[in-house]
Amino acid sequence: MRAFSLKLTVLLGTALGSLVFAPAFAQTTTITFYYPVGVAGPLARFIETYVEEFEAQHPDINVETVFGGNYVENQSKIVAAQRAGTPPDVAILLSQELRTLISLDVVESMQPLIDADPEGEAMIADFFPAFLLNSTLDGEVWSIPFQRSTPVLYYNKEAFVEAGLDPDSPPTTWEELIKYAKKLTQRDAQGRVTRYGIAIPTGDRSTWLTEALVMQAGGSLYDPNSDGKVVTIDTPAMRAAMQYVYDLQHTHEVSPKGVIAWGTVPNDFAAGNVAMIYHSTGSLGFIRQNADFEFGTAFLPANKQYGVPTGGGNFYLLKGSDPAKREAVWTFTKWMTSPELLARWSIDSGYVAPRISSWELPTMKEYVAQYPQALTAREQLQYAQAELPVYALQEIKDIVSKAEQDIILGNAKIEEALAEAQRRADQVLAAFR
Repeated sequence: MRAFSLKLTVLLGTALGSLVFAPAFAQTTTITFYYPVGVAGPLARFIETYVEEFEAQHPDINVETVFGGNYVENQSKIVAAQRAGTPPDVAILLSQELRTLISLDVVESMQPLIDADPEGEAMIADFFPAFLLNSTLDGEVWSIPFQRSTPVLYYNKEAFVEAGLDPDSPPTTWEELIKYAKKLTQRDAQGRVTRYGIAIPTGDRSTWLTEALVMQAGGSLYDPNSDGKVVTIDTPAMRAAMQYVYDLQHTHEVSPKGVIAWGTVPNDFAAGNVAMIYHSTGSLGFIRQNADFEFGTAFLPANKQYGVPTGGGNFYLLKGSDPAKREAVWTFTKWMTSPELLARWSIDSGYVAPRISSWELPTMKEYVAQYPQALTAREQLQYAQAELPVYALQEIKDIVSKAEQDIILGNAKIEEALAEAQRRADQVLAAFR
């Protein structure tokens, strides 16, 4: 693996050197860059390494990095800095936060920078259309895709063989997943579970996997014709999704009970404590490095249909930053979202390389030949939809998450919890109508 990484670094350095958009600066320009890490693994170290390499190739641009924590923490720090009059110049923020960030007057459109670059239009056309769904608004590109993802099913092939299941045939439907999970769940002589069949995270204010389940049930968690002002929580599709998650825990007893934290699930999978998990493709690097068994990845199982939201973070231009630094910001953004760097980031992290041409690079072809699990998320893009793109996003997520957790914990019936969540969400979004 080390030899492969060294080969990749050499090839990347050569390729990036020929592709960098490098205007001449009279003096060193310093830009500030905030970024988050949303999945397990040493991803901050990779980001810092990329920045060091950029600075070495662009001695006239200095990049001051600030690791902001997770996505929510990072955004809070950025908003606070902007309110204090010291906004960063560029940042990675959730792609789905676009409308909320605009309503907070925190970001500017990237479209003028794209239009001013002769290569700008061709660059944007090279991104997978699914990853531009949360990046554009009213025909303008507001942010550039970087660490992008879809949720996928990870499964322990050795556990499959042990349970008499075909390790090359993961479940494709909700019904099949329940049957598989029953066979994969193990108990000791006292009846205590030693390995669960499935774990689907339900904590940490995330609605991402809930959105996927709703899509699979034939619905959506928002009205696509409402300009981000209507969520659709109290629906048959949402009720089906909540019943499915509840039944996995309480009816079939194949999943850990209670609220399942997002961050612990990859560790539990790698440790062999659970045989299948729903998680981000961005966790592929961590699982690849920490699981001592053969594992596979697959589309999230379908109910009425396949369906997943895209996810992850984009590069944003921060409002109030120095306009004189725009050229340096664009040079940095282009370098970090070049086909070569995005291929490298995909290999290092497990995130989906969001540019089509990244997948044609020799290093990427070599990587997927060695780790075909990396192809799952890319192939699943044909069923991908926009991630919940509404105003007051964190408030809406809190409302949906509370309803889901009340249902799982037995504190409320499905119909009651969803009706109350719909009422509260309608109140929040009324301010934007």
